Amino acid sequence: MNIIQPMDKESLHAARKLRRSFHALARKVLNHNISLQKLDEITERLETIQNEIPDAELPKWWQPETGSGELRSSTYRNRSLYQGPYHLFSPDLDWKEHSGPNGEEGFKFHVTLSDLYEGPPLAVHGGYIAGLFDELLGAVQSLSKTGTGYTAKLEIKYRSLTPIDEELIFAGWILESSGRRITVRGQCSHGEKICSEATALFLKPNGK
Repeated sequence: MNIIQPMDKESLHAARKLRRSFHALARKVLNHNISLQKLDEITERLETIQNEIPDAELPKWWQPETGSGELRSSTYRNRSLYQGPYHLFSPDLDWKEHSGPNGEEGFKFHVTLSDLYEGPPLAVHGGYIAGLFDELLGAVQSLSKTGTGYTAKLEIKYRSLTPIDEELIFAGWILESSGRRITVRGQCSHGEKICSEATALFLKPNGK
């Protein structure tokens, strides 16, 4: 098994380019009438590329071989279903620091979701919105000074349809951290309109 090394900017840039190409291909398949012959041809070419990749797999982000601290955290982020450049199904999130309504610590990210993530007509699938909230609020709870936990409850209020192909802002902040419990709140907005709101409870493992 290979040992994970810190990822340099050039590798992350190349991974993002590959992800964009993969999304473009996925949208072609999704939105065009492609012949059986062409589908077989695409599959064969992709399998050829796949066979050129070495078999030795990297350890998962949570395994001891990934080290600890920031290296483990960055390994998770870079391979996450909801933000990782190395995860070909993830969207491109632009993260920034954020303050809540009363100055609470938090994060936000900007994202534009294509029809690969469509649910209702011209709108993002509600299940994917839930996943993005979990990713965001999980990052926010890491700002707690008393340690981090796992998602115990995630409540979402969908206030309006969330448009595809438009810039969205997901923002979250810590509400309370006490004992094993960390409560975090967030919202998704499109321009001045709030599309959805979320509250999450994270529980730290016993003894942590």
